Amino acid sequence: MCKTVFVSKTYDYLVYIRTTFFILITLGLVITAQAGGLSCSVGEVVIENLKIGNTYSLKALANLPLLVTNTGPRPVTVLVEPLVPATTETRQGAEPIPALSWAKALPDSFELAPRETKAVEMIISIPDEEAYFGKKLQVNFWSHTLAKDGEFLAYGISSRVIFTIDTVRQEPNLLPRGDFSFSILPAEMRLKNLSPGVVYDLRDLLQEPLIIHNTSGKKLVVEIRALRLEESSASAPEGYADLWGSANLSLSPSILYLEPGEEKSISGTIRFNKRGKFSNKNFLGIICAAVTEQDIKTQIYSRIYAHFK
Repeated sequence: MCKTVFVSKTYDYLVYIRTTFFILITLGLVITAQAGGLSCSVGEVVIENLKIGNTYSLKALANLPLLVTNTGPRPVTVLVEPLVPATTETRQGAEPIPALSWAKALPDSFELAPRETKAVEMIISIPDEEAYFGKKLQVNFWSHTLAKDGEFLAYGISSRVIFTIDTVRQEPNLLPRGDFSFSILPAEMRLKNLSPGVVYDLRDLLQEPLIIHNTSGKKLVVEIRALRLEESSASAPEGYADLWGSANLSLSPSILYLEPGEEKSISGTIRFNKRGKFSNKNFLGIICAAVTEQDIKTQIYSRIYAHFK
């Protein structure tokens, strides 16, 4: 079976829990191919200070299930498999988990109708052994379809879970939880046939406004700004340069006050430098929406892919 991964859309969340955990979440979606495809809500999660002798569900811990969607026109069978990554696949200095028994997905197989989404729990179990104190480990969850009769391709995406293990045991009754239900739409913007030295209105380019939506039950203060790739947790596809090295972004308002369930639109302009070398080049820019004034702080990334004539 040939497994082909088509990665395109991404969200990126940065979450801090002050007491015990630091969580970095990169939510990734897969572009639909002609024969079908999958989308998957989690691309990368980084969790710090988990405890030995405990089992963690990311859904229970951080309201973070793995949402798998069939983006194609036909029903598919999906498997979600935890994998021990190769050392070449690990990130941020992590080591592969010692054994597959450390992770599981529930459910690990299911059917999806066209456009249907199902939630999967990603579960990590850490043995009660002090030899793991201070370790930084990674497990991959591979969500993929099974090729049916007459088909040659299956579609899939790998979600990385990176976690560190604390150097002390769990304190009784201490298990922080969070709700990261906060969004920025569109999550991905593709700007084509651009010209240097021109000021573009985002609304005209996108044919729709940039929307910040507070889906939590709390009042939120959200700050919007451009973020250089080197400052973010995002990585550019091969052949893409940082857009904000060659363009300036202006957004209004830059700070929003959102009631629970409220959404507001952002307007803005992008000015491309006149002297930049843009011909036949591709760029990626990150727009960061950051929640402030909360014990749990969240950053969400919206990506702008810019393609010049």
